[in-house]
Amino acid sequence: MNDNVSIGVKIHDVHHGLVDRVGAIIESEYSFLKETGAALQLATVIKDHEIINDLKTFYAAAGELKITRQLADVGLAHLEKLGFVRIKYRTGRQVIDRIDIVVPDLPRLYHDFGEYFNSENDSNLATSTLKILEKLSAFPHKEKEIISELGISPTDRDIILDVGKGASIIDTYISPTDSESIMFSPLYWDDNPMAIFTLLKKHESAEFLKTVEKIRDYQGLPDGRVNEDILADAIRLGCLPTLSVSSTRGLKKFIFTPRKGVGAIEKDLLHKARVLISCVRYGENFAGITQIFNPEKLISVLAKRGYLNAHSESLKQYEPARNLGLVKIIPSHSNRYEVHFIDNEENKMVVSMALDMIQIGEISKFDETENFAKQRLIPGNILHPTQTRTHLLNEKVIENTTSTAQRVNDILRGIE
Repeated sequence: MNDNVSIGVKIHDVHHGLVDRVGAIIESEYSFLKETGAALQLATVIKDHEIINDLKTFYAAAGELKITRQLADVGLAHLEKLGFVRIKYRTGRQVIDRIDIVVPDLPRLYHDFGEYFNSENDSNLATSTLKILEKLSAFPHKEKEIISELGISPTDRDIILDVGKGASIIDTYISPTDSESIMFSPLYWDDNPMAIFTLLKKHESAEFLKTVEKIRDYQGLPDGRVNEDILADAIRLGCLPTLSVSSTRGLKKFIFTPRKGVGAIEKDLLHKARVLISCVRYGENFAGITQIFNPEKLISVLAKRGYLNAHSESLKQYEPARNLGLVKIIPSHSNRYEVHFIDNEENKMVVSMALDMIQIGEISKFDETENFAKQRLIPGNILHPTQTRTHLLNEKVIENTTSTAQRVNDILRGIE
């Protein structure tokens, strides 16, 4: 994945933990990260619209996403600076009259935000937090190794963990095998990831990281394309989600990167998105007659036009998607079958998630909160729902370390 795109994704991930966090550290060291995260969140909500004339509904939608009016205004300023909105004022620059929207597709949106953050951010703590999350998104790490590799001081480490635990984005646990502190992210792993360390006893972490990155760059990777030993062990231990599709070339397995920390509804949608990708990847990699050259375009055509042309392999190839209520398989002629998309809101969400996984390597996330926000923005049925990376975070009380308490005290005293 492009580095800037990955940074943009992490900014969006972190936003859902930072948006309602306050305090001296958040409002100083993490203020720009919080602002850009809110701007990214707003961009994903309004991207399917051209103009917003009623600012009351815009602020209501932001409110549903825990974004205050003040933070929404700051977010709009960042979007304007990036060229994603054009703001029209009534008189001077006091009252917004209209927002013209030119938000791009997700890959460019994340890329530009990542680039913007790198050029404008002046907080080493915020930068270090995103670097840690980038590593933890692949798999959990021993705390001492990740801190040493990134050159993070003990004091900064304490503060990052205090903020991370409070925002439910970074956490630690003690490994029962060697009593070392393991750092992981609830955004990507909601359980103690013991399976990973069982795998890493046999294989080098760098080898596993290469495997994860290869899969992230090509979600739904056929299992024959990566090191068979580490792949077989990872699948056996449940480290990598794997789906099977059968057609004229026999049963084939397709592998995805893990994504935990999600709610029950999203788990179901994510599974369906992986199934849809697996069906299409089969035609891309193992088609007996007509090979699929552009999976992204094919999925878009299926959802927008509503069907795929008749093909002799469709009956078996798309059977898993049919069984989940994503498509209907209709006989055509000469043992050929058309694949028809079942057009409902849930399946549109599945398509959006599948396209995100193909385009940027990770899912855009959805929960009811954003649905309410979009309904606030434009009441009634939303024809083209945009997905956002929202997380179901646990409420917890975190007792700050001495390092954080000292930094807060220094900030309040005006000491750098």
